[in-house]
Amino acid sequence: MGRSLEDSVVNSELSRWGFWCGLQYAAEGYSPTNTLSQIFCGRSGRPGHKILCIDPPERTKFWQINARILMLRRELYEALVARYCLPMKATGHPYYPSELAEFLGIDPHVYAHRLALARRAYKGILFPGSCTYEGRVLKKLKLRFPS
Repeated sequence: MGRSLEDSVVNSELSRWGFWCGLQYAAEGYSPTNTLSQIFCGRSGRPGHKILCIDPPERTKFWQINARILMLRRELYEALVARYCLPMKATGHPYYPSELAEFLGIDPHVYAHRLALARRAYKGILFPGSCTYEGRVLKKLKLRFPS
């Protein structure tokens, strides 16, 4: 069974978001080898204040996607950052899920579960009411909605 149109949209938006986040992290001097720990601790390899940020073209809808992703709980956000925002290894290959789980300090099965929940929750934000199951997931995840 193939992916639904909604699942394809979710993957496309998360990939686009990750691309621009990755560029921003690189511009801020985050190390490719320990990016996650630096991002979550708020430190890069370049001292000093950073004011400038990369401004993605409007057609990417980065800021809208980012606003929706920031509604997710922190552990779901971290799973998305690990999956979509990290640079490739020095070999040019992506990190394995087990490596990403290790970076986050969690079991690979927990990471896979959180990533699936994060994608499902994002899908529920994008397509509210598309499925009653998704609505229950959103309530269960207790998303933070702006007031």
